[in-house]
Amino acid sequence: MEKAVIQFIIVGVFSGLTKGAGVLPDGPLNETLGGTMAFNATVIPPEQTFSFVQWQFGDKIIINTATGVTADYAGRVTLFTSTGSLELRNLVLNDSGEYNVVIISQDGSRNSGNTTLEVYERISGAAVTSSPNRPIEGISVNLTCDAAAGSISLSRLWKKNDSDLILTDNMALYEENRVLSFKSLNKTDNGKYSCEISNPVSNDVAQYIMIVNYGPENVQIEGPSKIDSGKTLTLTCSAESEPSASYTWTLNGTEIHSSSVFTKVISGFSDSGNYTCQAMNHITERTSSAVHQVTVTAIQGKTSGSSAGCIAGIVIACLAVCAAAGGGGYYLYTKM
Repeated sequence: MEKAVIQFIIVGVFSGLTKGAGVLPDGPLNETLGGTMAFNATVIPPEQTFSFVQWQFGDKIIINTATGVTADYAGRVTLFTSTGSLELRNLVLNDSGEYNVVIISQDGSRNSGNTTLEVYERISGAAVTSSPNRPIEGISVNLTCDAAAGSISLSRLWKKNDSDLILTDNMALYEENRVLSFKSLNKTDNGKYSCEISNPVSNDVAQYIMIVNYGPENVQIEGPSKIDSGKTLTLTCSAESEPSASYTWTLNGTEIHSSSVFTKVISGFSDSGNYTCQAMNHITERTSSAVHQVTVTAIQGKTSGSSAGCIAGIVIACLAVCAAAGGGGYYLYTKM
């Protein structure tokens, strides 16, 4: 019966209060999950203790000087009766909301105030993920910025190479900056992207290195177009590609080698023909080719030997003809 009377008196006291300016700081007040919030009342303490102080969370009484702490807040609150301030510990997310205080002095003067508290989980585990996970030139890609913890009331700020991100016609942000979308990737989109996730009590930064896979393109072959037999032919194939391309060589349609540099000692005219280098990127699954024509110009050793023999034969034949002509002339002369 006594408790009911006290509660009735408290309700009556609340109904007759006038809200005092500056009794509590303006809200919202921000604090971390598991932390402690000090609600500091700004009423000038009287010479004697306040006759009555009560704190409420919404319509729910937390503590007052008449009945003490309610069961739900046991062990979590401390009321400083000399100032009317309240300390609330081990904060949970459900502690977010409006808090009210009523302070009555010994002379009957009354003050009240209210403020709001927002409890936030500390942000952790920030990460930026790519979809698809292997960016390829010409396709659309999304970078998504998320946190493992602290997902309420987040703000996100994107940067590229440590400078604020400037959106191009190829980019767009969605879902309150959670998703950075590329309509069609190109090489200029390479770089370090960072996403800073923040709430009023914490922040975390995640990074993603964008490597745009492309190519192969601009395949080129370097090497001689004419070569003598017996000499060493070296052909070098190159291509613009990310990652580096793999290379396959064919001669007149037959595969002969599988690296960027092809080397062979020329053995004859059969080594003449079209040398084709095909570059392949195993990420983009694209290929590109170049063709280089090589002509074997002379068979070393055989050609020079044959020429010398021909010359010797011609000389001998000439000498024989001359000798025969001379002999014939001598014969005719003696007959005359």
